[in-house]
Amino acid sequence: MSKQEAELITIATIKKRLNDKDLQCHYYEAIVNSTKDMIALTDGERIIDANTSMIHTCHLMGKTIFSDDFSFSDFFVRIDKFGYIYEGYHNKRWYELALECSDEGCRVGIMNSNAMHSFNLTLTRLEPFEAIYVMTLTDVTSLMGYKTTLEEGIKSSMKDRDRTQFLLRQYDKAIDSATLVYKCDLNGVISYVNKALSKVLLYGYGELIGKNISIFRGPSISDIEYSATWDKLRQGKIHRAILENIDKLGGIHYFDVTMVPIHDENGAIVEFLSLRHEITEVMEAKEEALKTLQEKNKFFDQVSHELRTPLNAIINFTDQALESFDEIFLDEESRDLVRMYIERSHKNSQHLLHLINSLLDMAKLRAGKEKYEMVVINIVTFVQDVYEATDALNDKTTVEYLLELPEKDIFVKGDVLRLRQVLGNLVSNALKFTERGYVRLRVKERDDECLIEIEDTGRGISEDKLDRIFEPFEQVGTHDQGTGLGLGIVSEYIKGMGMRLDVISSVGEGSCFTLKITIIKQPNGDETWKI
Repeated sequence: MSKQEAELITIATIKKRLNDKDLQCHYYEAIVNSTKDMIALTDGERIIDANTSMIHTCHLMGKTIFSDDFSFSDFFVRIDKFGYIYEGYHNKRWYELALECSDEGCRVGIMNSNAMHSFNLTLTRLEPFEAIYVMTLTDVTSLMGYKTTLEEGIKSSMKDRDRTQFLLRQYDKAIDSATLVYKCDLNGVISYVNKALSKVLLYGYGELIGKNISIFRGPSISDIEYSATWDKLRQGKIHRAILENIDKLGGIHYFDVTMVPIHDENGAIVEFLSLRHEITEVMEAKEEALKTLQEKNKFFDQVSHELRTPLNAIINFTDQALESFDEIFLDEESRDLVRMYIERSHKNSQHLLHLINSLLDMAKLRAGKEKYEMVVINIVTFVQDVYEATDALNDKTTVEYLLELPEKDIFVKGDVLRLRQVLGNLVSNALKFTERGYVRLRVKERDDECLIEIEDTGRGISEDKLDRIFEPFEQVGTHDQGTGLGLGIVSEYIKGMGMRLDVISSVGEGSCFTLKITIIKQPNGDETWKI
């Protein structure tokens, strides 16, 4: 008898036993027909017997499972995503692959119209038969859908997480580059400093870790203010302020600071976070503006005083002249008195006009509206001309007015009118404040500079006024005559022409003003100023 004939006899025997419905078979039949799982006896291709769920499900799928043309190789399909098995896959029959899965089982797919159903498949050999198997199919289509959805959800979540982390890194990078950040513990010991803050305060990256934040404390922050800040932070309050800090080299910086207490999950403060923006330039601009405002207020106060003095004199002398006007026709003494009043009024009027003109010049200079006509000048010839023009100012027999010039010509660039006014003012002051000795106007060359010195043996300038003599209305002596604007205008002219002026002075011994001008090596003859 052949093996095939033996298998047919076996199948017939099994069917006969099932149809006989003995008690044991009836017991098992009741169990397999009550479950939703699809259970069948099979030789690997044909179905020998099946439970109600198997028959019903296959019928819904349009499959006639007991027909001669039914085959599991056509019934099962492979889906790459889950590795479903099918006949001939890896050169093995589907049930051979299923048997290799042991107790773990495997998944198969069954196509219904355009829909794919997923089943967990277990296959066991029916003892003592060699080629008869008990197959169980459990529908996991919904579970696989959930699995797919879950997988897609996880992937989407991973993408969202990666995207969120990427954005957080971008935000962190933006904050790190735009904001100055440090963290410290409850005692003020620094645990983190970003590169931006380290750079601003001139420290190397990581150099501040482990140091106390008091290293930043500016000199103007008092102990009381410093302690109050820490008390506020330890109470869990956010602290906002404009703080003065110092860098590694002692330089002053100003920051707009927000300090935030950081809490753990139990609400306890574990550290402090400082976020800050540098506003040093803003604070310096503010200080400069306040200083300028103070100077302007001082200037206008001084202007008011200076204008009031000659104006009051003019009014008083004019009133006195008017009161004596009727008497001048009868009394010669009254005529002389009125003349004196009018002369004094005229003198004060000239003084007032000079003061107003000086104020207008100063205003134009401060506003940057003064234009300079820079030309090449033979400074040796020019200074000699200034000397001759100012020689008449020396009306003191006890003062000698001297001139020292080099033998060769020296060329510089300057505005002829302004340079003449500068030198004339400096010479005039030297002659005015020198009672005996000399005033020397000297030109000499040093390296690439021309030095014009106005040296005197006069009263000198005290050290406390030496730095302020170029400010408006500052005068050397308390009772000096003049507006006090001359040196201020001189200073502005010198700056405008790109020159420098140094002063050396000693009270009772004299002063030396040195004007420094860059020499022009090869002047253009057409531009050279000529007397």
